[in-house]
Amino acid sequence: MWSIGKMIEEDTMSQVEEKYKKLKNELEAKFKEFHELLQDKILDSNKTPAKKKVESKVVSDLASTCSALEKMNITEGMFSLATIAVRELLTMRDRMNELEYELYSTKKDLLNTRKSLGIADDQKKEPKSRKR
Repeated sequence: MWSIGKMIEEDTMSQVEEKYKKLKNELEAKFKEFHELLQDKILDSNKTPAKKKVESKVVSDLASTCSALEKMNITEGMFSLATIAVRELLTMRDRMNELEYELYSTKKDLLNTRKSLGIADDQKKEPKSRKR
């Protein structure tokens, strides 16, 4: 037979497990929002106050979810937050490398175009006179 204490203990464990699963799912959703936020290409000077408020809320919600997870399972919340930060830094590094390569390629193409047109030092080369 089940004692009332045993039933309450199992019910409490079930609630804790459910809350933990809910927090993990919430963390995943908040991470996706944060990742999308970092993919945004709007310059800071072009962001509206509403857009800046949304960004602050996304960061705040992510931190809050990690804090709640930390309370349930010590170190998991902060470890999750640190992992997210490192993953996003690597994503940003990759994007910067792509942009740097594109810039290098564009400069090289521009230099080759200038050479083929006979332009040096931002000056157009005088056309050669024709011999008759």
